[in-house]
Amino acid sequence: MTTFIELHALRSFPPSNLNRDDLGTPKTAVFGGARRLRISSQCLKRTWRMSDNFRGTFAADQLGVRTDRLPDEVLKALGGQLDESSRAGLIALLGSIGKKAAKAKADDDDGDAGEGAGPETEKGGDSNGAERPRTAHLLFLSRQEIEAVADFARKNAGSFAKVFNKRKVDSKAIEKLRKELEEHLRTNTSKNAVDVGLFGRFVTSGEFDTVEGALQVAHALGTQKVEVEYDYFTAVDDLGDTAGAGHLGESEYASSVLYLYACCDLGQLERNLGGRRADSEGRECDAEAQALARKSLPAVVRAMAEATPKGKKTGTAPHTPAEYVEVVVRRGAPLSFANAFIKPIDGREGNGGVMAASIGRLAKHRDVVETAYGRDKDAVARFVLCLADMDGALPSGASVKTIDELALKLGAALDALPAQSQA
Repeated sequence: MTTFIELHALRSFPPSNLNRDDLGTPKTAVFGGARRLRISSQCLKRTWRMSDNFRGTFAADQLGVRTDRLPDEVLKALGGQLDESSRAGLIALLGSIGKKAAKAKADDDDGDAGEGAGPETEKGGDSNGAERPRTAHLLFLSRQEIEAVADFARKNAGSFAKVFNKRKVDSKAIEKLRKELEEHLRTNTSKNAVDVGLFGRFVTSGEFDTVEGALQVAHALGTQKVEVEYDYFTAVDDLGDTAGAGHLGESEYASSVLYLYACCDLGQLERNLGGRRADSEGRECDAEAQALARKSLPAVVRAMAEATPKGKKTGTAPHTPAEYVEVVVRRGAPLSFANAFIKPIDGREGNGGVMAASIGRLAKHRDVVETAYGRDKDAVARFVLCLADMDGALPSGASVKTIDELALKLGAALDALPAQSQA
């Protein structure tokens, strides 16, 4: 039976605009017939992944890099080892990554080397205004994969010079090199970065493998109705010699208690971080992958509780950690408690404010659902950090006093589990 690690948190953010839409408005969603403040799962995942709480737990070579600047990284690693024709061929090859073969061929046949055929480019990329090569889309790569691409480039410099035929890109040469690169990566890259294993990646060509993310992350959702407000502001010209403002403007903001939820398939994470199978597709868990997977989850919990999205942070300073964190190690299907808030919280509910009412509602809903479906028996371990005085609302024996204690106890509970590929 699969083991899931459920992460639940309640965080109250003061007036801020942490995650905004294309018009600059705080993101919202309708839930239970009422509009709520929302922080998108994409925003949360990047916030957690880039936080010191998470990154400080791992060595640099254990973490991934999401970028379309792979050609730049490879060229930096090679220094001046390639002549101009080989460099152009390498850029054409790397620029085709992320495109299906037919699409890459059509693009390559449309132009010549003098017009940057093949790779995507960004004008004005350096101090000389030269175009900077790009891959077709962002790639989420481990440092080992970037180094393996550089190694492939170093060993095949002579082949890159043959990519262009009379200034035209030779699509057959590109296709051959892509297949060779795919085989090189399969042979010379063994393991995924820890954040690639957690959050996954999708690719549209065969050089890199698609990874199904082990961590599912929900949109953070307000427990109460939201009212988006407007801040009319002015800026004064320090050197101005007339009365009045030098600039007028307005921005939008909102505040709410938010319910955050994520769950991790521990077996999937262990497999994602495992080594490639020598005789077949896929990966398998080993002791190193198991240890890394179990080390990563306390780091995610810390990030969920403490890391804050950066939107408008200099004007709002919304650095408020979670006041309630519950972590459940559960055998079987995971449970979200979002439906505790189908009816929006009223500030007068429970006479303890919105946060206390949200904690009480969450705890009651959890107990009702787990009892009704017999899921209380599925909980292998449970740890709750609650900053509010909530007598009777917390599970017996689950309370912890600090986030450090929660992380340590979670780590110990995970270490006590057998390897999930064998469970």
